[in-house]
Amino acid sequence: MSDTPLHRKLVKLGFQLTHGRETRHHYALWPHGALNHAPDGSGTLMWRGKPAATLLAGGLPAGLQEITLIGSGPSLRDQAPERLPPRSAILLNGAISLSGRVPPLAIAIEDERFIWRHWTMLREHTPDCYWMLAPAVMRAILQRDALILQDRRILLIEDITKPTGRKRRSLDDPAIRDFVRRGGDASGLSQAPWRGVVPAGTIAFSAMQFALAARPAQIGLAGIDLSNADAPRFNETAGNTAPSGIVSALTRILAAFTLAKDEATRHNIKLACYSQHSALCGIGYPFQPRL
Repeated sequence: MSDTPLHRKLVKLGFQLTHGRETRHHYALWPHGALNHAPDGSGTLMWRGKPAATLLAGGLPAGLQEITLIGSGPSLRDQAPERLPPRSAILLNGAISLSGRVPPLAIAIEDERFIWRHWTMLREHTPDCYWMLAPAVMRAILQRDALILQDRRILLIEDITKPTGRKRRSLDDPAIRDFVRRGGDASGLSQAPWRGVVPAGTIAFSAMQFALAARPAQIGLAGIDLSNADAPRFNETAGNTAPSGIVSALTRILAAFTLAKDEATRHNIKLACYSQHSALCGIGYPFQPRL
């Protein structure tokens, strides 16, 4: 399987060397991409000077009975996610391979390395659902296929501290203070994820912010184990695994999900963790043997 090509690694390194800390994140769309979007999330992604994708306003549909985030944790190997209602799951990264068994509400990809490593998977599984994508992910996709994003329902996943085309900012910036909740530590949570998400080191937390903003009756979490992130994912084998930064970022991730749990309580959203091995159970997410 392919990894990030050398020329993209050099582009990123070049921006790190030639741009200051405030603008080096602009490498994400360089050189052929440009993104114009409004505070409500709507906008257009340009590629080589032509419209390549349309971004939708707002987030996920409101008022759903449930939304389940499905990651690629090893626990998913022995579970039956098809027990979930159709169009209720957000498939994260490698869980996209489940789209034939679990018709998704959305798919979500935040790291362009997934595109370079698993392009074949994405080409084989292109479900008609919301596509939640980060700017660098969209650029990587368009480098492989300039037409694939046309007519897709796209929601932008953008790091709120690194806005496209603008300078880097802190979570305490007055411009975002009205919709960013802060935890007792360095954690944060966006209550308007279409304006940007607060990163925590895992796509699961970015998707969680969209799920919380949609105010479903329940949010479930499957394959989001965290405690065994150094083991092969459910769709990997020993010796053929993609690297994961979850182990080193676990403290940060759990602090973020603790804040998310508090946000769910504030809005009367029930939480359910479908993996008894998940580190989330250790911070108060109730386990349910549903799958």
